[in-house]
Amino acid sequence: MRWSSGVPSSPLALAALVAASGLPLAGVVWFDWSLKALLVTYWLESAVVGLVNVPKILGACGSDDEAHFSVTIGGYRLDLAPPQRSRDRFHLYPTNIPAAGFFVLHYGLFWAVHGLFVWDFESFVGDIGGVPLVPVGLAAAATLVSHAGSFAVNFVGDEEYQSVAPKTQMSEPFHRVLVLHLTVLFGAYLVAAFGAPVAALVVMVFVKSGLDVRAHLNEHARAEKRTQQSEDGTEELSA
Repeated sequence: MRWSSGVPSSPLALAALVAASGLPLAGVVWFDWSLKALLVTYWLESAVVGLVNVPKILGACGSDDEAHFSVTIGGYRLDLAPPQRSRDRFHLYPTNIPAAGFFVLHYGLFWAVHGLFVWDFESFVGDIGGVPLVPVGLAAAATLVSHAGSFAVNFVGDEEYQSVAPKTQMSEPFHRVLVLHLTVLFGAYLVAAFGAPVAALVVMVFVKSGLDVRAHLNEHARAEKRTQQSEDGTEELSA
C-alpha cells in the first residue's frame, strides 16, 4: 500500500519521529540538559538506527544493478547477493545473514569511533556538563519506538523490502547518520565555544531534528523510487 499524500513516508511514522526528536528539546528547555546529554542522546540514536537496520537487511529481497557481489574477509568469501527466491510477505532470509554481519561490523566500528568523540569531548572543549542517565535512556527508548514503528509501517507494511537489495539496504544508515552526526559534532564545538547557553542548545536541537526529518524523507523517497522502477520493469516484462 502506497501513501497518496505526496509524502514518501507514513504520516504516522513521520509524526512519531518528530515527537521523539522533540524530547531532547524538552530536556534542554525544562530540565537543564547539558551539551554532553545531547551528544550522548544522539549517539544512542545512531545505535538505534543501526539496530533497526539489521532486520531490514535480513528481510531485503529486491535486486538492483549492483546487488550481486561478494567480499572476502580473512580469507572467507561472503556472498552478499539477494535471496534467489523471495516470498510474497515479509520474511527474514538466512541467506542475508552474511550481509547483516558485514553491516554490523562496519557500522559498529563507525558507532564506536563516534562514541569515543562523544565521551571524550571534554578533552577538546572543557567541561560540558553531566548526563542524566534515566531521561537520556527514555529519549533513546522513544527513538527506538519511532524507528520500530517506521520499520513496521513503511518497510514492512508498505513493502519496501520487495524492492531493495541487501547490499543497498546496508548503506542506508550511513546516508542518514554520517552527515547528520558530523554536523552535530561540529555544532557541538560551536556551542561549547559560546559556553553552551540554552539558546545555542535549542538551535542545535532544531538543526539536528530538521536534518533527521529530511534524512527520513530522503530514505523513503529512495525506497519509493526503487519500488516505482521495479513496478515499471515488471510491466515491461509482462507487456
